[in-house]
Amino acid sequence: MLRHRISARAGVSAALVLVGVAALATGCTRKEVRPSTFSDSNPIPAGAGHRDVTGEHGGRLVYVTIGDPKTFNPVLANEVSSTEITSGSLFIGLTQYANGPQQVTPGIASSWDVSEDKLTYTFHLRPGIRWSDGEPLTADDVMFTAAVSTDPKIHAASYDILQSDGKPWQFEKIDSLTVALHLPAPFGPVTEVIGSMYLVPEHVLGQAYKEGRFEQTWGTNIPPSTLVTNGPFMLKEYVPGEKCVLTRNPHYWEVDKEGRRLPYLDEYVYLIVKDLNTMALKFSSGETDIIDPIQGDQVSVFQDDAEKDGYKVYEMGPDVATDFMWFNLNPGKDPKGKPFVEPWKLALFNDVRFRRAISHAIDRDGIVKSVLQGRGVPLYEPITRANKNWYDPNVPKYPYDLAKANALLDEMGLTARDADGFRKTKGGKTVGFTLHTNSENNLRRAFGTVITEDLKKVGIRVNFQPLEFNTLLTRMRADFEYDSILLGLSSGVPPDPALSKNVYLSSGATHNWWPKQKTPGTPAEAEMDRLMNTVTLESDMTKRKAAMDRVQEIMGENQFSIYIVDRNLFLAIRNRVQNANPSILRPHATWNLPEIWVKGGNTAKVASR
Repeated sequence: MLRHRISARAGVSAALVLVGVAALATGCTRKEVRPSTFSDSNPIPAGAGHRDVTGEHGGRLVYVTIGDPKTFNPVLANEVSSTEITSGSLFIGLTQYANGPQQVTPGIASSWDVSEDKLTYTFHLRPGIRWSDGEPLTADDVMFTAAVSTDPKIHAASYDILQSDGKPWQFEKIDSLTVALHLPAPFGPVTEVIGSMYLVPEHVLGQAYKEGRFEQTWGTNIPPSTLVTNGPFMLKEYVPGEKCVLTRNPHYWEVDKEGRRLPYLDEYVYLIVKDLNTMALKFSSGETDIIDPIQGDQVSVFQDDAEKDGYKVYEMGPDVATDFMWFNLNPGKDPKGKPFVEPWKLALFNDVRFRRAISHAIDRDGIVKSVLQGRGVPLYEPITRANKNWYDPNVPKYPYDLAKANALLDEMGLTARDADGFRKTKGGKTVGFTLHTNSENNLRRAFGTVITEDLKKVGIRVNFQPLEFNTLLTRMRADFEYDSILLGLSSGVPPDPALSKNVYLSSGATHNWWPKQKTPGTPAEAEMDRLMNTVTLESDMTKRKAAMDRVQEIMGENQFSIYIVDRNLFLAIRNRVQNANPSILRPHATWNLPEIWVKGGNTAKVASR
């Protein structure tokens, strides 16, 4: 399961993903992938999970992605470039989530019991499950994962959501296959959230945790054999900037309807590319099996070629992912005492009139028409209309209106102009800021170009500087030295806002405009904190929805995040890929990865050295 994740691709992330079989080297001869040599010498565990599917073993599927992972440690992974590899493919939690029917399903725990007061959940682990190195997976591993995930010194990706009423969840080992979760206060979506705690092996990482080195474990420079997993795949090879190759986990614990061990695929390859155009080229040339997403201006081309080239285009409707920008409101300083944001700029950014003026000055309809070719809608809300249970149509909106934008800026006293027509502060500074986005995302680069021109019309100078995704993450999460960023978020899976506490809580790591606040920096954020307690603690859906509506309305009133557009989601899958069942939720095409197989045990031609 995924919380809201910063993504390089989706709207942000979204980031959205591509799967296929690709040329893994250039300038090389090609050969067909050989049929699978799959053999199953390991005993099927007594607690095996069963899927009602059939298929053929063999073949390779390549998933094209933008940007390199920052870590292979699922406890620490908090950006889509990492989580799309670790979550579900390499690691699984006590529960899973089926994107198709949108429901919680058993994971490492085959079942669970809930006390009458709903404060204790008892999870029963599957007997006989083993890690990819053959060691037993037991309650000790659950307890270890819980310890590192709730340790405030580590601040794991799931730290903010494994809490009730501000207090961490407490875990108790009952026996080797039973773990009790004791909640300090009621919590609505427990079984959904617990699946976000991806299990890691104590026998591999326990010593590092004791020595205070856990955050340095399982970085991207590790030998693949040291990454011990419980998901359908293991790490085989990682070449930065080129590929990440996963191979079948011989101890995986799920079987098909005939009792044969899953997954069907021999290998699952993440081909790392620099931008969406390269993704499209890889698919068009027959090197990949899935393109996800198809850029708006390319949809008609792919639809025209679908029958001839042997694939199907899926129109999924409005996406749950978002595109938005925000200003750095962090008042802190670096270790040398230098403010993260120049004081005169911070004063502008902290004025809600400035943020509202920016929103009024952005022509969202123009972006939809010119950049998305009409395949999308203007966006003003944190939760898109694709999330039918949580969408709030009453979020305050600041649509394109240059007169209102100019009036707000004039009201702030920003009336003087320099020789180029840009507004000046009373202190003589030209009103402007640097805007970053991830350079790999062609669409977002186009958004930034339009925004730059739009703001020029109201006298604001924008220095638009796209950066490589991981460099951008460092600016956001480590040094905090930036003015403004244009990115986006992929919705949690399941898309319940309780899994997005890390976004809305002032203490959250993904509270982008000012993360990890010790106390709420504004009354608005203090109110959001209180409301999010209702969203997470309350079991009554009507009360939860009302609280989340108000959170979104506060976001709209304050324009902490200035939402831009909601893109329609299109993807294509080649006909030879079997058992694929695309979903509007991420990962769209491969959420049921263990079931997917390639007809004939073969894929596109793959380059060999």
